[in-house]
Amino acid sequence: MSTTPQSPGPIYSLLPAVFRTRDAQQGGQLEAFFQVLEAQAAIVRQNVWQLYNDQFIETCAPWVIPYIGELIGFDPVYTVALVSADSRAEVANTIGYRRRKGTLLAMEQVTHDVSGRTTIAVEEFERLITTLSLRDVRPHHADTADIRDGNDLRDQEGPFTRLNRSVDVRRIGPPNRVALPAPLPDATPLEITLHGPGRFNVPDIAVWMWRWKSRQITDAPLFRLGGGGFFFSSVGGPMPLFQQPPPPPAPFARLMTEMDAPEPILRRDFALRMADFYPSSLELFENGDPVDVSRIVCANLTETPKGLCRVANGKIAIDPELGRIQYAADVKVPDDLRATYSYGASAAMGGGPYDRTAYVTPPANPVLTAVVGTAAYPTLQAAVAKWNSLPTGSAGIIVLPNYESLAVDLTGPLAIHVSSQCQLLIAAADVTQQGAPPEWNQSRVTLRGEIEVLGLPLPHLEDGLAAPVGQVQFSGIVFAGEMRVLGDSPCVQIADCTLTPGRLRTNLGEASFPGEASLSGSAIGACVGMTRVIMGPVALPANCSLRIVDSIVDAGSPFCPAIAGTDLASAGAVLHIEDSTVIGRVWTEQMSLASNTIFQSRLGRRDPWKAAVWANRRQTGCVRFSSLPFASIVPRRYECLPPDAASEGALLPQFISLRFGEPGYCMLSGDAPLAIWKGADNGSQMGVFQQIQETEAVTNIQIRSAEYLPANLEHGVFLIPSRPRVEGLPVTTPYGYATRNVPRCSVEGEELDEAPGIGTGLL
Repeated sequence: MSTTPQSPGPIYSLLPAVFRTRDAQQGGQLEAFFQVLEAQAAIVRQNVWQLYNDQFIETCAPWVIPYIGELIGFDPVYTVALVSADSRAEVANTIGYRRRKGTLLAMEQVTHDVSGRTTIAVEEFERLITTLSLRDVRPHHADTADIRDGNDLRDQEGPFTRLNRSVDVRRIGPPNRVALPAPLPDATPLEITLHGPGRFNVPDIAVWMWRWKSRQITDAPLFRLGGGGFFFSSVGGPMPLFQQPPPPPAPFARLMTEMDAPEPILRRDFALRMADFYPSSLELFENGDPVDVSRIVCANLTETPKGLCRVANGKIAIDPELGRIQYAADVKVPDDLRATYSYGASAAMGGGPYDRTAYVTPPANPVLTAVVGTAAYPTLQAAVAKWNSLPTGSAGIIVLPNYESLAVDLTGPLAIHVSSQCQLLIAAADVTQQGAPPEWNQSRVTLRGEIEVLGLPLPHLEDGLAAPVGQVQFSGIVFAGEMRVLGDSPCVQIADCTLTPGRLRTNLGEASFPGEASLSGSAIGACVGMTRVIMGPVALPANCSLRIVDSIVDAGSPFCPAIAGTDLASAGAVLHIEDSTVIGRVWTEQMSLASNTIFQSRLGRRDPWKAAVWANRRQTGCVRFSSLPFASIVPRRYECLPPDAASEGALLPQFISLRFGEPGYCMLSGDAPLAIWKGADNGSQMGVFQQIQETEAVTNIQIRSAEYLPANLEHGVFLIPSRPRVEGLPVTTPYGYATRNVPRCSVEGEELDEAPGIGTGLL
């Protein structure tokens, strides 16, 4: 008998060679039988090993976690996916929480563990103006602000304020709404349910939670303006740069500091403490060589009627609040300028540097695997041309490397062909390691130009029916242009991409082509799917089908068409939309399903549309757990807001910002009604950010914080951000006249509440 394990498994390899030889001659039936035995033995073996691992919270199976938690008296709360797929971290740290109960360290750790977000707890009584004793002199505890020190005046209302306050006797805790429950649906603003009007008092603890994260872009080309100017954003326009926090400390190691928070970099901080941000959060590379910090200066690069500020000779000016660079007049501008930087985003959606491995499905046995930028395929056009030459029904992968920015023209004869039963994946991937397989992570490629997807005519089978359609997938890409779907029944799947609203951004952050469609076409029977996508208007004919999940459709204004026909003035594709936010009007042939979606849609006066959200066929389909104008013409509704016309004004959704490129883009603000914050079918918020379970995270903080507070203290939860900022930049106007930039989609300025003219601002 052989004692040396050989292929295919240990059991079969131990048989005498004579039996294995004869089995191979007769077709391998015995080998197949032993493979089944080996598979079952592996299950038993794995189960035995798992019995030992199940004794420890770090290695136990998910089903064991509640049983271990019960042994230590753990009371579960909502499971938040950003923490993990289970409550493992909270159970593991439960003993640590209780040992440190009543301390600020325990409060910070438990709120972080149950929310999966950066949190900080602040003892507000440490910031009260008091009469100091000579036995406890605190020279830095001033009762007035030093107006000559700008540090005292910034972040006046945030967690890192440097100002001391007089006592505020109002409660920091939210009011008790159990005694007087609000009528349903609840129009109470979210902030009222999180904290009270007071904050600076002896028993007050403030728990701050950041709603966005800092996401890092590595070695990416910048958007060139000319004249030595650049934008960090790959599609142009202002974009605040964020500091990149260090790796989180070990549990209970230390308290959070200002550098641990995913905060935008302010000009004053960058100027005074440049070494804290450069090169850890921000670094430039000229022709591959890093730029020394001694050449960098901070400047306000806001455009004024007189132009930009003058940059000192020999320097490179960076404005972190606008994400803009300006070279001095005497400095040579490099041919290739790249940067590593961070930006703020709330969810892993749109084109971004997050892990997409679970969402990318490469086709099996691809005939073509092309990496753009190599000698074989120097451009995307070359890779597409090779794909178009393959026979019908082929499978292929086109890899776009890392964070490149490419100019493309895939129109006319260069369009992407989709033949019957073909499968093509075009995706950004990390290909930094030579010869290694692509990783669908830490990559985001920008394509500037026009792209057409052409469905080739489908052949007919023997039974007379048309052959199955082909499919093309896009993933991890930022499109700065228009995508058109043409031909015969192509299937287009777009996931984790950005079809930039307005295509490009101006120097002031406005859309370069406001109201223009990001996705259009005249395809017959096309099937288009959008998952975790940020896009502009969609213009597809009524014979197509459109499926949108976890996405934002932004027309630039609630009065502009967001989803409609090819001319944006007729009925569009059959719509299936879930967990999304739509900014603009919707006109569809049929709304098969709308679920957990916010329609921020409005009609102007004398608007030719019958309704802001309009489905031609109302006999089929359903609208459930969504927010839309009450006068909408849609299929039957279930648990939608508002329930009647009288409550429509009180139940309107409120947002931090509706300007693409800002970190608070499409996030619900603290003024949003509680009915929208908890209006989804699972009790979470409506709209696109249901996917990050923000409602559950805030609820977990409220539940757990009360448990670990010292006696006689109370707490309030504060969100960052919570209030909308003043959008837009000041525009110089003639004296006495009110002027506005009216979007293309407006109907004689119908969205304006007042007519422009002398003194209209006083009315």
